[in-house]
Amino acid sequence: MNIPVVTLDAGNTLFTERWGRDEMYARALSDRGCPRTLTELAESRERIHAAMPESWNGHQRYTEGWFRGYVERLLADLRCPLDVEEFRAELAALFARPDSFVIFGDTLPALEGLVESGTRLAVVSNWSDQLHGLLEGLGLRPYFEAVVVSAEIGHSKPARGIFDHALKALDVTADQVVHVGDHPVNDLGGARRAGWTALLLDRRGIATPGGHVVHSLEDVPGRLSDPRVGRP
Repeated sequence: MNIPVVTLDAGNTLFTERWGRDEMYARALSDRGCPRTLTELAESRERIHAAMPESWNGHQRYTEGWFRGYVERLLADLRCPLDVEEFRAELAALFARPDSFVIFGDTLPALEGLVESGTRLAVVSNWSDQLHGLLEGLGLRPYFEAVVVSAEIGHSKPARGIFDHALKALDVTADQVVHVGDHPVNDLGGARRAGWTALLLDRRGIATPGGHVVHSLEDVPGRLSDPRVGRP
């Protein structure tokens, strides 16, 4: 199998939060006089995020308007009487800063190896439009021919629409691409349902072993000619 294009997820695949998402929220809340434990935050964030619809008041998931609705519900759930817009803007600024994130140690070696082999690269991510600037600030943007962001196109992984959009942006067909990401539903499942080949990135070694699993991004270049790629 000769794969000329590799698309990658962004968060928890190329980079991750420097302090952990709950800790970032906790710091912001504490600074505004509403301290909450990491456990409280984790439970509330998970509950509110799961309950938020794909579109809120006409705003697509991960857009500024959608995030405003998410923050409003979160603050109410946490019983924090803070100004919704001020807190949303503060969080947005925090998550737009490159120094809020750290690049995984295997990211740059893998990208360099793929580029040297002539593989075309793109990002396919559930993120806000701030991802472009974040990739620039982290020094990753030059590696990618395209950056497909859910908030900009109106489709979030695992929906097929975001994968179809990526094919159009890259002018390729599904059999020419392999997608790599850390989420078994959004990345592996979504890409497969769109007819793509996919690899699940499992740095922690918790996924069921198979031809569809890699434990480091540095394993990806060597897997692109493996006939087992993408198969359970």
